[in-house]
Amino acid sequence: MLSFLILLAISILPVYLIGLYIYKKDDQKEPPKLLRKLFLFGMLICLPAAILEVVLGPMFGSEEYRTLIGWLFYAFICVALVEEVFKWLVVYNVGFKHKEFDQVYDAIVYAVFVSLGFACFENVFYVLSSGISTGIMRAITAIPGHAADAIIMGEYIGLAKIATINHNDKLFKKNIALSIIAPTVAHGIYDYCLMTESYFFIGVFVLFLIFIYIYGIKKVKRVAAARKYLYSSVPINDKPVNIPATINFCPNCGTKRHGNFCTVCGTNLNPNNENNGTVPKPVEEVLNKENTTTSNDTNDLTQ
Repeated sequence: MLSFLILLAISILPVYLIGLYIYKKDDQKEPPKLLRKLFLFGMLICLPAAILEVVLGPMFGSEEYRTLIGWLFYAFICVALVEEVFKWLVVYNVGFKHKEFDQVYDAIVYAVFVSLGFACFENVFYVLSSGISTGIMRAITAIPGHAADAIIMGEYIGLAKIATINHNDKLFKKNIALSIIAPTVAHGIYDYCLMTESYFFIGVFVLFLIFIYIYGIKKVKRVAAARKYLYSSVPINDKPVNIPATINFCPNCGTKRHGNFCTVCGTNLNPNNENNGTVPKPVEEVLNKENTTTSNDTNDLTQ
């Protein structure tokens, strides 16, 4: 019984520590109920993902005779793509559409908690069946790897949310696609390097792991510190109304606006001077909606 509890603790501890780190970086904490829901769904999708991987596996040949190219397709499509799509479905349907999604960093929180739920279920299974050494190795490789993939996914989902608010359908589709493709590529590289069991690719794996750790930590710190809010509370007709705050940020990369061009990606923030000093379209729509509501409220008082 004691050994079981030790293995269980080793399985769960890295998940808890990473989740705590991500949670504490959020200056406006997300509702615990929402985070529990994301984590739980992350655990639940393990089973359908595993079943689909088993069904698709034979398409890439048997493991004994699988070539490097076969392993490549297996790692990227059968494992990475399947798992990241299932995670994305939860993040998009539960987190992206949630009313609490009011800050770009929230998308990273949502994606990480889904991935940690997935990683926790997976980790308990592996560690209980393989022992302490597996738990220690996965604590510094697989668990942070899942979290790093989620950070990449969350960043692009945050940018997709900005595009939605700015009514930029083309940019929304681009970032939604990247929110699946980018973490799938990172996940695929991770798995492929290990599956080949080649000394060369093991070396690549170590370097890639270091890179993705550094990238993930820097990305979390930068996005969390930027505090990019999607909405601002503005008093209109003596009532607080949330209007899109993203007019202060580049709709392409999310960088804070300074002048007419983004200082990071070079995007023209006033194409053809379409605003021409007037209220930006997303804000104008909110104002019009509020005025209509006020007008209707006044009509209700008349006979």
